[in-house]
Amino acid sequence: MVKEKVLIEDIPITLYRKNIKNMYLRVMPPNGEVKISAPLFTSDNDIVNFVKSHKEWILQKQKLIEENEIKAPLKYTNGETHPLWGKEYAIQLIKNNVKNVLIDEEQRTIYLPVPKRSTIDKRKKILDEFYRKEVQKTIPEVLDKCTKIVGKYPKSVNVRKMKNWGNCKQDGRITLNLNLAKKDPICMEYVMIHELCHLIEFNHGKKFKKLMDTYCPNWKKIKKILNA
Repeated sequence: MVKEKVLIEDIPITLYRKNIKNMYLRVMPPNGEVKISAPLFTSDNDIVNFVKSHKEWILQKQKLIEENEIKAPLKYTNGETHPLWGKEYAIQLIKNNVKNVLIDEEQRTIYLPVPKRSTIDKRKKILDEFYRKEVQKTIPEVLDKCTKIVGKYPKSVNVRKMKNWGNCKQDGRITLNLNLAKKDPICMEYVMIHELCHLIEFNHGKKFKKLMDTYCPNWKKIKKILNA
């Protein structure tokens, strides 16, 4: 593979010449970098014409990335930052003979034990499991505080990955999203109070909102922080 930096139609392009049959174009977040993969012996003229024919699409894609602040896909590699309880930490991969994730608060580093040649999915699963355990650890203290506020007690509280931040079943089972470990701790208290209020009012109507106003007066502000 041969890598080049070229400028075509005033667009900076990273060009990869590879042993492939067709030409491919990508516009990458977060900065709209244009990458083209081309067969090894493709002429410069063919590449220029390829860019010209896709110029409008490239500019539209770059504008979309900029306006929506689209981030590059996470790879869970050394130096990449990930949140933990509202703070940013750098990931540092270590050999998985160390079983537990280690946290260096002073250096703001998460040491992630992974096997050799681990995939992105594998590293993500290891970090997600760490987040799940972090939320589990905080449940007793948060639950004790919030049940005293609301006056209701759940049948159980579990943690898993889910679309919503929390869920409450009519039988009293509460489930929390493991991604709460990424947010400011006040967000977990808000979600816990929210779900406990469902043990009184099982909907999001006016009565429920009055409960939230009573038991968590600044819930609207916290909700914005949670969903940011």
